[in-house]
Amino acid sequence: MNIIRKKLFAGISLPILIVAGLVGCTTSSSSSNTENTTPKEETVDSQTYQQSGSASYPLTVSNYSINDGNWTAKQQVFKAAPTRVVANNQSTAELLIRLGLTDTIAGVAALYGEVSEDIAKEFSSIPVLANDYVGKEVTLGANPDLIIGRGDLFADSEWGVGSVAELNSLGINTYIFNTCKKGATVDALFQDIEELGRIFSVQDNASTFADSLHSRINRLTETLSGVARPLTYAYVSYSDGDISVYAATSDTFQNDALNIINLDNAFKTATGEITLEQLVSTNPDVLLISRYTGGPDAEKSVEEIYKISALQSLSAVKNHQIYIIDFSQFWGYSYQILDGVEQLASDMYPDLIN
Repeated sequence: MNIIRKKLFAGISLPILIVAGLVGCTTSSSSSNTENTTPKEETVDSQTYQQSGSASYPLTVSNYSINDGNWTAKQQVFKAAPTRVVANNQSTAELLIRLGLTDTIAGVAALYGEVSEDIAKEFSSIPVLANDYVGKEVTLGANPDLIIGRGDLFADSEWGVGSVAELNSLGINTYIFNTCKKGATVDALFQDIEELGRIFSVQDNASTFADSLHSRINRLTETLSGVARPLTYAYVSYSDGDISVYAATSDTFQNDALNIINLDNAFKTATGEITLEQLVSTNPDVLLISRYTGGPDAEKSVEEIYKISALQSLSAVKNHQIYIIDFSQFWGYSYQILDGVEQLASDMYPDLIN
């Protein structure tokens, strides 16, 4: 099976990705939005102390390099605020827009979801390097001074933008979201926003945006404080009459975000492939299935799951608690996960959430 089809989820082992049912992704290097622009030329002495807004350069930021799934510390030194940025997925570009950095984005890839209406016009102005995952050659063709986004896409492969070591050797800074690392919680999102504020010298914008996210989390927590007990959930996919389960043991950021609305991953400590028998015996209260651009009809999949005879004893089936979530929101590793969590809470508790 083509490995590109196995990269929709970050950090997921290859057999498990097939279980998740998210297939059909291929790398593309063309789009109607693609533009060729000339990079701005800047000569900056790395020893020169510069002041841009409230940030001092050179600026050193602690980040990571990833090799064969192993994360190691890797400092990034920024001589000045980046001016040509490649976002390796849609969610990253949307975050930069929210921070007032649209003009710095030289390209975006991996467009797997809808863009919020309030930023759709700005997003449409960004050159699209690939609708799916973008390779290193096309990425370098955008002349970036910073490549940022999902960690597993920093790979020297047909679906990757190149390794951190190689990109750094070419004078290109990298920034991998802390939210991608196993063990990450929602706190990692705020760490990323704060660090981007420093890197681009937009600390005020970053602080204001972070405050708005904290307020949304607090509202959700307060609204659902009366819910009797936490519910368990499992990620599933459907294909040709078969249902598969994705354990998501490494997706701690997503699991923590769902904890906000009192949902707990039924298989968070599972090992190996989850069988149909395990799904039935574990009996999660809720089943979640992803929708993504170019993927199967999620609504039709839900209809078919409800008909599977082997699942009729499941609480989620008996109580009609199968919900569709947006892949780009949950696996974009950025603030959009709160959009997804809010929507899911609204679907589950319509009487509590307007």
